[in-house]
Amino acid sequence: MLSDTELKIQREISGLHIKKNVEDLVRAGADRFVGTPGDKAAIEFVRKRFQALGLEVVETPIRVPSWQETKPPVIRIERTGELLEGISPSFGASTPPGGISADLVLVRGGEEGDYAGKDVGGKIVVLTEETIGFAKFWMGTFVERAAKKGAVGVILVHPMPWPYRPSMEAGNSVIANRFCKEKLPAVCISAIEGMKLFHALGRGDLRLHLETSNRIEPSTSVVLSAFHRGTDLAQERIAFLAHRDDANWMGANDNGSGTGALLELARVLAKYKARRTFEFISTTAEEGVTEGVWQYIQAHKDDLVKNMKAALDMDMIGVGGIPIQVDDGYWPDAPKQEHPRWLLDMVDSVAAEMGYGFGRLTCAWGYPEEGRFNAIGVPSTVLWQWDDPYYHSIHDTLEHLNPGSMKAVADTFAIVGWRLAHK
Repeated sequence: MLSDTELKIQREISGLHIKKNVEDLVRAGADRFVGTPGDKAAIEFVRKRFQALGLEVVETPIRVPSWQETKPPVIRIERTGELLEGISPSFGASTPPGGISADLVLVRGGEEGDYAGKDVGGKIVVLTEETIGFAKFWMGTFVERAAKKGAVGVILVHPMPWPYRPSMEAGNSVIANRFCKEKLPAVCISAIEGMKLFHALGRGDLRLHLETSNRIEPSTSVVLSAFHRGTDLAQERIAFLAHRDDANWMGANDNGSGTGALLELARVLAKYKARRTFEFISTTAEEGVTEGVWQYIQAHKDDLVKNMKAALDMDMIGVGGIPIQVDDGYWPDAPKQEHPRWLLDMVDSVAAEMGYGFGRLTCAWGYPEEGRFNAIGVPSTVLWQWDDPYYHSIHDTLEHLNPGSMKAVADTFAIVGWRLAHK
């Protein structure tokens, strides 16, 4: 049963305030991918919000790879001149100036066996996804396989009516193994554009022109921490975190929604004194293998292990089905990570007290930033709506956000954090 203070906290949290925070974040600057001008604008926006609440703001500098699609891809069927719409994967390579022209070859899933009997040397490989969902998010391994077979480019057909942005990474948790050695120019197109492509193949138009223009370079940014100091256990703390970067503007759900909730929790909880300190962490460089929060953890590891009692992560909490917690997670290069059951059960119990209900998910292709905290022994969990159909697409916009879902997550984590701060 919620205490009087907990009831006050819950009543003060507003889903409409969270949505307004997201709107303000989006207006602050387009394209928040780490290292971009939009990232710098988002840093200033979040910093000012924290400072206006009287919180102590600390910056942890990070240096990570940044990537920008400097021009939209050109995808043209050569005989007819028909143009197809698509986008490059994050960290995708550029074609030589003027692009490449080559024959197409359909390789379907792109696994080793799919290449049997196919000559792909000097050709552009077409990959498909035969199930509903997100096509080959960790695209790097599929592109590397195509490159080793002699292909010169890759087209990925997404099963949705719009393209989305996968990543040209290997999907490994070890930062040193983040990228594959072999790279090719690649684009993702929608199922609708895919139908046009397959129709062209059916009538014998096998040759395609592909042109991509991307920039990859080292960049600097910061992880922002805002502290609301506790009373008699002030050295110990409970963390709330959300990444502010996006993969495709507007990034309203991914992860404007988490950032909006983080700012709302800071606004409300800053009015109350707890025994332990609250740390509100705005991360970046989550897109990929969460290198931004990894660098933050490396910079403060000894202190975190000693003093951070729990970390509560909010990622994509405004669109999709019911929010879930990751119970077990896997990276291809790491053993299974079991998330702390006592914390997951506590979240579910607190949610039930308020009439909310969340789910669980075993994540087979990596997990959000909370996993980096669990890896060093800091108990952590995430609330996440992983099934947003607009994920990493131009349709991740404000009108799809559900204030009720965002409030349910913020309410739950606020009360969980409050109880942990007094436990």
